[in-house]
Amino acid sequence: MYKKKLIFLLFVLLGIFLLSGCYDRATINTYSDPSFSKNTITRLAIFPMKNVNLTAGESRAINRGIAKGIHQINPNIEIMSTVEIIQILNKQGLTSEWSAFLEDYASTGVPNTETLFKIGDVLGVDGLMQGEIVNVYQENSHYGVNQKAPSVKLGVARVTVRYSTFGTDSGKLLWEATSDGINKTGITFSDDPSLIEAVMLAQQKIIENLPF
Repeated sequence: MYKKKLIFLLFVLLGIFLLSGCYDRATINTYSDPSFSKNTITRLAIFPMKNVNLTAGESRAINRGIAKGIHQINPNIEIMSTVEIIQILNKQGLTSEWSAFLEDYASTGVPNTETLFKIGDVLGVDGLMQGEIVNVYQENSHYGVNQKAPSVKLGVARVTVRYSTFGTDSGKLLWEATSDGINKTGITFSDDPSLIEAVMLAQQKIIENLPF
């Protein structure tokens, strides 16, 4: 009996190995202010993504990805680099004010117009975009035998990514998108689920729905 169960387990493992990494998907929800149009923003500042538990290289890839996506849709938009944004905010002593703005917006859902006007004026842009990872769940795959029966569980990495775009002339939230990225893998022979792949899946879904 045990031999039959062991053979069954081996077949299960083989099947999952062959299907390994094939379960990737992303969902999305968006909001757009009625006053927002394609030509509302001509110069955009994209801030570094917030709450990122990734390597420096992965974070740069995320920032480059959203900037590239915007340029592909509308090459006329001038995008301010994250390095330049950080340098100017540090020089003007506005880094903590932007952090306070984000915390306040996260809790109230209402942007502080005074901060938007001030930072927009300092950076010389008419739009501010902030990306954030708002939720992360990761569990590695595992297998075994429970009460002489095979036990198999796929690994999963699930993230929720949100991008918010604020107008520095209107002081409004112009556009916002929230996307869940899910990366599942098989077991034993495959790598554990990748967090960065889940983030990229969510971001790609957002890029496909950019309003620019």
